[in-house]
Amino acid sequence: MALTENQLQNLPTNPDQSVAELGKDSLLYIDGGTDEAANWKLVGGQRNSPINQSATSIDASHKTSGGWASNLAGIKSWTSTYTGLLIMSDEGLQVLEYCFRNDKQAHVKFVYKDGSYQEGWASITQFNKDTNYTAVSTVSVTLTGVGAISEVTPAPTTTP
Repeated sequence: MALTENQLQNLPTNPDQSVAELGKDSLLYIDGGTDEAANWKLVGGQRNSPINQSATSIDASHKTSGGWASNLAGIKSWTSTYTGLLIMSDEGLQVLEYCFRNDKQAHVKFVYKDGSYQEGWASITQFNKDTNYTAVSTVSVTLTGVGAISEVTPAPTTTP
């Protein structure tokens, strides 16, 4: 005897909602708008766009530290190395390459599945195209932060 559609739709749901964020649902956007208004363009063909945050290490060791080094976090920075497929008609990729070629800082946004996001300004410090004859063509772009990347901003709420 087959289950009804209603029975299938009412299968139990795990009450523990602490589920890891899936990387496949996080996307990189670049602002292709004007100084007056942002126009977020998805950078297509994405495979990866990690956000790496770090701080320099400042040596605070002294003679009475018991022979152990003592370090403090110094200047913070962030980078992201986007990797993806080379899609010639992709506007987001076109904006990234334009920024690289013209030494223009890029306004970028990393959006998560729930609509929350992080954004910041970055210099494009590497732009590589790999056109291997035995594989699809890919692109690797290094975004080096100019100032802080924002904390995770909750998804905007819409009113019906």
